[in-house]
Amino acid sequence: MDIVTLTAFLAVVRHGHFGHAAAELGVSVSAVTKRVQRLETELGIPLLERDSGGVLGLTPAGRRFLQFAPRVLEAVQTAQLAVAAEPAERLRVAVPAGVDAVAPLLPAALATLELALSHAHPGVGVVLAPTLFDRLDPDLVAGRVDAVLTFGVSETEGIVSTRLGELRRVGLVPAGHPFARRRSVPVAEFARQPLLYSPELPASYMDPFVLADVRRLADAVLVRLPASRTSDVASQLLTGRGITVIPAALAGALPPALRRVELDGVPACGYQMHHRAEDVRPELLAMVRLFSDFTETITRAAEPARP
Repeated sequence: MDIVTLTAFLAVVRHGHFGHAAAELGVSVSAVTKRVQRLETELGIPLLERDSGGVLGLTPAGRRFLQFAPRVLEAVQTAQLAVAAEPAERLRVAVPAGVDAVAPLLPAALATLELALSHAHPGVGVVLAPTLFDRLDPDLVAGRVDAVLTFGVSETEGIVSTRLGELRRVGLVPAGHPFARRRSVPVAEFARQPLLYSPELPASYMDPFVLADVRRLADAVLVRLPASRTSDVASQLLTGRGITVIPAALAGALPPALRRVELDGVPACGYQMHHRAEDVRPELLAMVRLFSDFTETITRAAEPARP
């Protein structure tokens, strides 16, 4: 996704007309058409309803995309300005491997966070480090990363956990599952189903996703899933041996074979960021505070459009 295709899409939406959008951008109608088509191809879904006369309106997907497209464009523009001055120091934040592939707004949200951090700490940047599940805490303890963004409180000695923005949880099921035909499911009913869990992750990290705060974990039906990255979870779902719970922020770009299910009555919980207790660098602590807004941004952007 680039600034040229986003600008063309927003111009067409503003004018409701390819010709008027082309005049605003100073290019040909054909160029605007190709740019919008390139964006639709990249996203894998039509954004505009067309006829021989031009633009009729937005598709449902186009209306959803329009909710966050201006923010993405602003973040991309900001990022382009920021690259002119390469950060002298980069704080490395570990995230569970594969999260970056299913949350397309992560780069734009990270660029905005980095800009805010640079105001207080010039020359300091942030980079996400996709990390295998079983390496999240060990890499932090060893100093390979400066912080870990994840979903549970760390139980490792010498690591401080800071609660960030709210973690909105939704269900994720195969398209053929009975829950896939329902818009929402009571969380207690969902919690009675066989749920996937990974022994590679610390128990406290897994608790939000096996709904340990909904019923006793001893009463849960857990399906053991050896997994080191997010794609392993998606592959297991398609076998039909279990279903799972994921952050709403990761449900914005699902393949057709998987379905998001709202969970009625799910308790509130939060994202967590971990850092070493002895690491009290001002720039690191400032970054931890800023990540609260980061998690809220990616969650809001992934929310479905309200009818």
